[in-house]
Amino acid sequence: MHFKLSKKIFFVLLLLPIIWSLCTKNPAGTSIESNYETISSLEFLYDLTYQKQQKSVEEQSILSAELDIIEKAEEFIVLDLFLYNDAYNKEKYHYPNTTQMITDALIAKKKQSPNIDIIFITDPINGFYGSYTEKNMNLMSKNDIIVIETNLDALKDSNPLYSGYYRLFIKPFGNTGKGFIKNPLDKTAPNINIRSVLKLANFKANHRKLIITEKEALIASANPHDASSYHSNVAVRFQSDVIQYMLEGERTVAKQSGITLPELQYKNTNTNHIDNTKVKYITEKGIFNSLINNIKRAKQGDTIYMGIFYITDFDLIKELENAANRGVSIYIVADPNKDAFGIQKDGSPNRSVLTKLNKKSENIHIRWYDTHGEQYHTKMSYFDFENQNVIIIGSGNYTRKNIKGYNLEADLEIVTEKENNFSKEINAYFQKIWNNEYGDYTVAFETYQQNSIIKQVLYYIQETTGLCTY
Repeated sequence: MHFKLSKKIFFVLLLLPIIWSLCTKNPAGTSIESNYETISSLEFLYDLTYQKQQKSVEEQSILSAELDIIEKAEEFIVLDLFLYNDAYNKEKYHYPNTTQMITDALIAKKKQSPNIDIIFITDPINGFYGSYTEKNMNLMSKNDIIVIETNLDALKDSNPLYSGYYRLFIKPFGNTGKGFIKNPLDKTAPNINIRSVLKLANFKANHRKLIITEKEALIASANPHDASSYHSNVAVRFQSDVIQYMLEGERTVAKQSGITLPELQYKNTNTNHIDNTKVKYITEKGIFNSLINNIKRAKQGDTIYMGIFYITDFDLIKELENAANRGVSIYIVADPNKDAFGIQKDGSPNRSVLTKLNKKSENIHIRWYDTHGEQYHTKMSYFDFENQNVIIIGSGNYTRKNIKGYNLEADLEIVTEKENNFSKEINAYFQKIWNNEYGDYTVAFETYQQNSIIKQVLYYIQETTGLCTY
């Protein structure tokens, strides 16, 4: 009898951390769905790495736009950037000094205009979760730039089978201190400690990629990170009152990390408005809601284009299947998930997910971006409706973690008329990479088709439990 009671108590104690983890919530002020606002200026930007006549070509416009935004700012600059470091195997690879270029521009701006407020928000991964201070962050701090490392513990747990135990047994000991484990990203970088590795296993992130000033903003899928320099990405640069919602969203992130931001106000000096065009700022669950609502809205004769790095969310996949069965034409360009900073991957999760989806309807068409060491890191959907177009663009991958309220994400929903120049540019982008116009961008679905039952089961387990990085 005593043994049975002890056994029950043991199982209750075993389950309590998981229940605690399942009950965690994100702070108020996340999962933003702003009002629609008019827009004064709108520019589509992209980076594409592709092959032409068996040579690698890099078309890039995002970094130069980011530097220009920094240069033109006068009152404040708020940056929220996920990956921001120069850690990689420098003996084997060589990348542009992308991170240093942004750092140098920010420091130069602060020296030129000492009264300007510069706030730099980032993810703890850059200093490997407290093992050390990343050198660019250190340099910016020394030059009176406010650097905020996001407090990920304030976010909802995406990996409840682990995170409850982490919160109870590991977190109280902290994660700073000298490490003895070689840095897996760069052997010349500082060592990391075991508690930082254990913090990594929570699989959380501030995954946003944005820049805001009193004049304009930019939302991107691109990280200004050396080893990501040749990835294919998209971004949008714009002026709109919706930027004030973005500032309030960053105030929330700063507050959860123990920092109160100064008063920051967007000043739209451009009184022109783009006709029949409106925008909405969406984050976390707001991205999911926007995607699902527009997929459900699509009817026979409409077309959906997607360019995506990761696509795994069960509900989104099901709605795409339903739309295809209604006669909606769906075109997806996806990363084949074979390259990750010099590491060869096995194609998970995209190949298993899209191989199954491809079988559901003849209205679903899939091509893979033809990567050669870099990634197709885009996160963008283009809904070609009968009377208007909708574009959803930003940082959020189409996974449970990214669009179900776990990671911090930032996207923009743009609603515009079909003849708008922005719509035409998005359409031209998809036509170019789908049809391999002017270069070799994509390959046929059969190139990376994957019918492994084991990997299909693994995908279901990982997406359901959160035991994965995507």
